[in-house]
Amino acid sequence: MRSSVALEPLFNPRAITVIGASSKADSVGRTIFENLLRSQRPVYPVHPLEDSILGSPVCKTVDDLPSGIDLAVIATNAERTVEVVEACGRCQIPFVIPVAGGFSETGDEGKTLEDRLRRIVDKYGTRILGPNTLGIFAPQERIDTIFVEHGDKSLGPGGGVAFITQSGAVGVEALGIESNIGFGLRAFVGLGNKVDLDEVDFLNHFSADSQTTCIALYLESLSDGRAFLEAAGNASKKNPVVALKAGRTMSAASAVSSHTGQLAGSDFVVDAAFKQYGIQRVFDEEQLCDAARVLSKVQPPHGNRVAIISPGGGYGVMATDEIEAADSNVPLAMAKLSAETEATIRGIVPSFASTHNPVDLSTGANDDMIIDALTAVLDDQDVDIVLCMALFAPSGISDGLIRKMGILVSEATKPVVVVSQFGPFTSGHISRFYDHGVIGFPSIARGVRAVRWLVQRAQIQDTLQAS
Repeated sequence: MRSSVALEPLFNPRAITVIGASSKADSVGRTIFENLLRSQRPVYPVHPLEDSILGSPVCKTVDDLPSGIDLAVIATNAERTVEVVEACGRCQIPFVIPVAGGFSETGDEGKTLEDRLRRIVDKYGTRILGPNTLGIFAPQERIDTIFVEHGDKSLGPGGGVAFITQSGAVGVEALGIESNIGFGLRAFVGLGNKVDLDEVDFLNHFSADSQTTCIALYLESLSDGRAFLEAAGNASKKNPVVALKAGRTMSAASAVSSHTGQLAGSDFVVDAAFKQYGIQRVFDEEQLCDAARVLSKVQPPHGNRVAIISPGGGYGVMATDEIEAADSNVPLAMAKLSAETEATIRGIVPSFASTHNPVDLSTGANDDMIIDALTAVLDDQDVDIVLCMALFAPSGISDGLIRKMGILVSEATKPVVVVSQFGPFTSGHISRFYDHGVIGFPSIARGVRAVRWLVQRAQIQDTLQAS
């Protein structure tokens, strides 16, 4: 197994320097410097032509910096970046993040520049994240090197998702969209061109991190396939590992090569290996974030029997179709409710409502009816997991349902996934559910997929325990 790199100083540095910091508004160097000032730790700007940036005195060169700096973020062009990384190595700065593009993804000249960076790593021991990267975002540590919009102000509190991505654009856009319905981030890592640090290093780091509850990866190529599988398999023993591996077709693999300068690898081999090592594979960025949301917050069930509660019969029917759809990897089953459970529900709902699974509470449903029915279904020993429709159009259903369901779900011993819709207010309501510890989705298909991922995670845990 490849030896682990101690990455704690990267995410929690004693002091930081931004080389190429600028007083020019909206420049990359200015944005990064401004972000890092919020970290409430020493941040030193470096620029040969500036005297002061945002009130901070500027060092003219790397050699002018004080000792004790753990992280250098480099916002200069590619050619200049190599010289700056060399200077950081001489000054014994342990971690550098060169954000510039213009390296192996551009051709032979860029590959030559990357070769020079590798020699610097070998010579000084300085570790490089990148180049061609957005860097890192660690909300709890207030470390943010991302210089584009990334939904940071909308992310939910107390996040446990470590999001590792080879494409910065894919990562920030996915997080930005997902943050609208609640997403808790432990850390974001943009791998860039992976000249030194790669997905294996960060898998090892986050698998040992007590605050990480799920690891999500977007990858186009694997630097070291065997080491990756060992690291991911080890991480999967502790927490869910979800991966979106792009470059599945020949044309897409060719695009990976031109985009990153690396080979994508055989998708058939990748798929089989992921299954063997307990990696849950997804196929687009929405699935990646949805899987990470639910797997980071909800414990997996003890079986695959699903009960559905809905205040509208059509939603229950559609959900049943989704649950019973053929899926050779993760089959689900509709739970058969006990006579006792049905009798309890019959005492809750109108006489014309359905007490069978899927339970149809009718459009006359109210907050207490949903909570009481959900309680009854959760108490049924033949139910493993519940999919509950929280539709706010019926007049009897109020915002108070969110708080009540949060209390019930927090005390339940079985997982609950919510599907919630309320026209233009849908995202806001799902985000509020998230803040109360309930994971919701805006469509039946996404909700059932979440149920399937939880059941799949339970199967992975059973396999790992048996091996």
